[in-house]
Amino acid sequence: MKCENCGKRDATVHLTEITKGVKQEIHLCEPCASEKGLPGKAHFSISDLLAGITSASQAKKGRQEKDVQCPTCELTLSQFQSSGRFGCPDCYTTFKDDILPLVEKIHDSSQHVGKVPNRVSQEVGLQKELRHLQLELKRTVKREDYEKAAQLRDQIRIVEEKIKGAGEAAPPPAKGRKKSGESGKKGGA
Repeated sequence: MKCENCGKRDATVHLTEITKGVKQEIHLCEPCASEKGLPGKAHFSISDLLAGITSASQAKKGRQEKDVQCPTCELTLSQFQSSGRFGCPDCYTTFKDDILPLVEKIHDSSQHVGKVPNRVSQEVGLQKELRHLQLELKRTVKREDYEKAAQLRDQIRIVEEKIKGAGEAAPPPAKGRKKSGESGKKGGA
């Protein structure tokens, strides 16, 4: 896509403005965008972003502990913070305690949710609700709030029954399948 201002260079700055429900898009090259006083294309990589966030969160915590090191590739936490990249799969386990808050901050969760096909969304929703209730039950028992724990236990049983009922619902028979009781023989009795 070419710049809407000069028409010469590729548009790399894309601005969208919605005013009173009307959407307007402007596509400009970096020089034209800077001429108009608009912010240009940001030049940073995802690894720079991760490194910046992790180092900021560690500085915020004031960690003065020994630099953790992966036993497999010998990457240190400070090396990860400067590069934003792990050295091997074992780094995920080694740096889990340091990285989990970062992942939760970026994704608002430490568990991948993803998209769910419509045909299974109800069951997946129930399973998600079940996990949430079980986690809440553990917290409630830890606080020794046994009345609330009993309510959560009952809710968990209801959700488990719903999941069991959804799992038992058999799909309709496919075309060409025999119904039970049909022998498959043609002809008289």
